[in-house]
Amino acid sequence: MIHINLLPKELQHAARTPARLFFTVLAGVALSMVLVCTYVYFWFSVVVFAERADRKRDEVEHLQKSASEVDALLDDIADYKEREKAIISIKTNRIIWSKKLDELSRLTPGYIWIVRLEMREFDPSEYTWDETVAQRGGYLKLKCYSSGNDVDRMTTYRKTLKSADEFYLRFMEEPVKPDNFYSDFLYITEPEWRLVLLKGFSDPTNIRFSVQLDLRPLVERDV
Repeated sequence: MIHINLLPKELQHAARTPARLFFTVLAGVALSMVLVCTYVYFWFSVVVFAERADRKRDEVEHLQKSASEVDALLDDIADYKEREKAIISIKTNRIIWSKKLDELSRLTPGYIWIVRLEMREFDPSEYTWDETVAQRGGYLKLKCYSSGNDVDRMTTYRKTLKSADEFYLRFMEEPVKPDNFYSDFLYITEPEWRLVLLKGFSDPTNIRFSVQLDLRPLVERDV
């Protein structure tokens, strides 16, 4: 079979794409596909990381809220512990005045008459905690008479109330101080006295004197 090409001579050869153009287009298409895939990958990554960041932000806010609640609870616990410590300290150091008065009557000899007794305990809120002055927890004031004009009776009574040397007590630690009448007191004043005449007594010349005992504070100072 014979084939005759009747097309003009310039059209008889099939058109061909130049190799350089072909490879350039192919490379452009491949690069575009890579860029598109990279963009899609990064876009999905950004979405995923944004969701993770939102979750972490919510977790941080929740943890901060929980931490604030824990801090508030710890503050409340510390406050309650301080109150409990103060209450226990007050209960531990509380003076049973009925027992104290029994001891006072036992220590008071027959030739000493207590005509007036005044007692006051300070509330811990009244404490000033001055650096130069010992804090008092209150006081006990006694106004007394001593039969006769013998001053030694009055001084002996004062020493009996102390039941220990003041200098010795000052350098002893609080837990080992003796448990006696004076152990609840901080200081005892020097007696103020004068001779008085009391009519109707076998010995009309007597000594009138007063003495004050300062109580120890019920609670310790917070450092």
